[in-house]
Amino acid sequence: MRALPLLAGALTTWTACGVNQTPEAEPPPQLPTCVPNRDGAIVADEMPVPLGLVTAYYENTGARVNLAGANGIWDFSTESAADQVAELGPEAIGGQWYAGKFPASQFVVAAGAGLAGVYHQDAQALWLDGTVSIAESPKTLVRYADPVPLLRFPVGDGDAYETVAQIPDGVVSNLPFVGTDRFEVEVAGSGRVDVPYVRFSPALRVRTRVVRTPSSGSPVVARRTTIFLFECFGEVVHAESEIDEPDADFTQAAYLRRFALGAKP
Repeated sequence: MRALPLLAGALTTWTACGVNQTPEAEPPPQLPTCVPNRDGAIVADEMPVPLGLVTAYYENTGARVNLAGANGIWDFSTESAADQVAELGPEAIGGQWYAGKFPASQFVVAAGAGLAGVYHQDAQALWLDGTVSIAESPKTLVRYADPVPLLRFPVGDGDAYETVAQIPDGVVSNLPFVGTDRFEVEVAGSGRVDVPYVRFSPALRVRTRVVRTPSSGSPVVARRTTIFLFECFGEVVHAESEIDEPDADFTQAAYLRRFALGAKP
């Protein structure tokens, strides 16, 4: 999930003499009505999916992180010269080249490295249906036999569950792949999260470890992801580990993304 913006920009209409030949713009995405109640649990209605709405994030690769935190506070507020601003948000699956492979899916979100996650959401969970390459070539298309519950609602501190997802006919970088992805999810902690110019409290720390195993041969690889969620904003911090990281509170992130109030690309 991607965070909703804190502030919505005002629309201004300019008038002039004569006939306005400017084509009408597409209507802006509708911002869902959602007000955090800060009760420490996140239900589906507090994770709205505003299709077409983009939010600014700071992105960084190879960043040092402190995922353990201190005294119930996780501090990601320090800005860096290495930060790059990206605008991200959920998009309708629409006419994408892979849309026909995911008839029950609702939206896609860019995942970096030319890939995107394919999702749907209901009152029970945020479901991951698969992973695809944004471009059709080189092709990646990983479609799970059954969707994976990435977040089960209501999300609350202490939740933990595991799912083994079958990949019966995948393609990874134009090569066929058959195997499994094992998802280990735990909600491990609630507290304050600081990003540049904003504090979110109480936010939930969600750790996910994914282990990919081919049906035959090797390699078996694992990656950890830690995200911080806040009601109505969704994901406000996202940190991914290097491959086969042993420590749940890893200190070196292969990729770090943080909500960036007011940043422009």
